[in-house]
Amino acid sequence: MKKLIALLFVCLLLCGCSAQATVYHMNTVMTLDLQGRDAENALEAVDDLLMGLEKTWSATRSGSVLSALNSGADVSLTEEQAALLARVEELSERTGGAFDHTLLALSQAWGFGTEDQAVPSPDAIAAALAEDRIDLGGALKGYAGQEAAELLDTMRIDRALLNLGGNIQTYGEKKDGTPWNVGIQNPDGGDFLGVISVTGTASIVTSGDYQRYFEKDGEYYHHILDPKTGYPAESGLRSVTVICRDGLTADALSTALFVMGLEDASKFWQESEDFEAVFVTDDGTIYATEGAALTGCEFEVITR
Repeated sequence: MKKLIALLFVCLLLCGCSAQATVYHMNTVMTLDLQGRDAENALEAVDDLLMGLEKTWSATRSGSVLSALNSGADVSLTEEQAALLARVEELSERTGGAFDHTLLALSQAWGFGTEDQAVPSPDAIAAALAEDRIDLGGALKGYAGQEAAELLDTMRIDRALLNLGGNIQTYGEKKDGTPWNVGIQNPDGGDFLGVISVTGTASIVTSGDYQRYFEKDGEYYHHILDPKTGYPAESGLRSVTVICRDGLTADALSTALFVMGLEDASKFWQESEDFEAVFVTDDGTIYATEGAALTGCEFEVITR
């Protein structure tokens, strides 16, 4: 199959076919595992979907729709493209700006994930915050998982597990009827802190201060930026995991809740009905909302 950049196995099973691949999109390694009679074709279709979303929404790729929008060009959006931008705007408003999709200049000023990462001057941060260029890095992988699940729903696929660079998307029911189990990364490395169980199609997304960072003069700077200050969020959290049926919502909220901090994020959850969450604080304490199916660790329960 075209464009699959690593290992690809296709084998017949009693119930049909399975196909697995490791691919590279959106600056991250992704693993795709599908089962069903259309597994091979579906795998290629998902790979094409991921590639297409990256080409369209990359903030740095010349010729992308997003690059054109950010340059001020007159762009004719498809209905689907306009709907995505509208939903991202809604999520920003819903979170009071804790999730902000217009921080491209600020992200570039910090240079996370590049050879140019450095602490910007206060003037550079102020100038970057004054800009209004779109960056969907905090939402696109979640949206991709959601779109992939909808695509698989049109094909003869029984179940799938997609790891989109730490964004986990499940599809369908496991063959043995047990839940999908997804480990929560320990921010300090090593074994998983606990396990989240979900059934059917769902998205599990984690944002953490350990994912992209650098150290300068003994100070630790992570990539989750507070839109109010322009600096890495100092919220008392190490990671936030969001469990949701909608991938775009899960991705955006994992960032927003991290920026909010435990107290405000708990209140936000109490006023919502579409997601569950797990929080790891600076001192290693784990908190989970009452609907999060978390096992394998001790934790405090957040109730309504």
